[in-house]
This record gives sequence, C-alpha cells and structure tokens, in this order.
Amino acid sequence: MQDSSDEGHSAVLSHNMRITNHGKIQAWVDFALEFLEKNEERPLTLHTLPTAKAATASSKTITASDNAAQDAPATSTQKESRMHPSMTTIPRLISVVEIIKREYLKTLDPTESEAGALFGLHQYNEIGELEQNIPDSTGDPERDRAQAVTLALQGKRYLRQHKVAFLKVTLCRKELPELAAKGATYQPPVLRRLSKTARARLKRRQKHEEQMNVT
Repeated sequence: MQDSSDEGHSAVLSHNMRITNHGKIQAWVDFALEFLEKNEERPLTLHTLPTAKAATASSKTITASDNAAQDAPATSTQKESRMHPSMTTIPRLISVVEIIKREYLKTLDPTESEAGALFGLHQYNEIGELEQNIPDSTGDPERDRAQAVTLALQGKRYLRQHKVAFLKVTLCRKELPELAAKGATYQPPVLRRLSKTARARLKRRQKHEEQMNVT
C-alpha cells in the first residue's frame, strides 16, 4: 500500500489509507496491524476521501493518494449510485476500524499489562464536507435549481448533491491531543482485562524470570 503523509495531524507524519467499495477488508486489517506494531508513535488514518482529481475539500483536509492495491475500475452499481462514494464507504470504514481495534488487543503481550489490563488504540474521528462539482451547471443558481426541479418532477433525475460528507478515523498507540484540540472526537482505548487465571500465570512467569536473573 502506498504511503502518504499528513502534516496537519501531528509532528509525526501519519500514514493514510483510503477505504473503498472494492478493497478487501482483510488486507486493510492485516496492513494496519503490521503498521501499528512497527510504529509506536506514528498514527494511521483511515478515510473515505476521493482522489485529488475527483473532488476538493471545502475545509482544511488532507489530499490522500490511492493505495495501489485498491485501484480497480468502478462497477456498474457504483456508477449508477446517486450517493457519493465518500458517503457510501463510511459504514465500511467503521467496520474496518472496529476489526482493527479488536484484533490489535489480541496481539498484545500479557507481560506488558498495567494493573491487570491491556490498553488498545487511541481513536480520533473527523467528519467533513466535500464540494461536489456539477458539470452541466449554467452558472445561474436560480436557473440551475429550477431546471433540476423540473427534471426531478418529470422523473428524469433527482436533485444533485452539492455537498457530500466524508469520514476520517485516526488510530494511534499514543495520544494525539493536537487532533482533539482541532475538533476531532476522541475515543479512549478499549481495555482488555486479564482473567484471574491469566494474572496468576503471569505472576508465576515473572517470579520464575526473577529467580533466573538472580542465579
């Protein structure tokens, strides 16, 4: 997957991963887990933003490049859909994020637990809007609207969307207070509490290691 950075998130550049309708969820999850394992402080941003050529953001947002593994021709269903891909892929992005968070907890070493619990990933959510270009606009807003209403009443087409929503979710092993300061919604890490059996086994293991170090 192609690496792209976002200087607006933090002093440490984030890696951007675009979620599409045709990509494989398992591939995204595997990449995310490997990336987060290798990067303790660098965040990973999953988003539904289109490519730079498709649209421009109305707010200060990143211009994300496509991941090569995700590129594929649009299906007929996508072409006929009246909803912008930046909106239709939001539920998919949320599913991918939840799977990543769940699977990440499973990869944690119990020996690194704090007070009998393992901490998951910090999550920051950002919602924005994109300005959608209308190629057949006449330049007169009133005339465009009247024409669109007429066509809609005739059953020829629906009113075009002028703005579409997108979602960005940033995951990181460390807190990113600068994102929260900019308006991102923060979700604290999910806790994985160790069972009594696991805690007892961990204590025995630590005691054994201490005895080995003494000898």
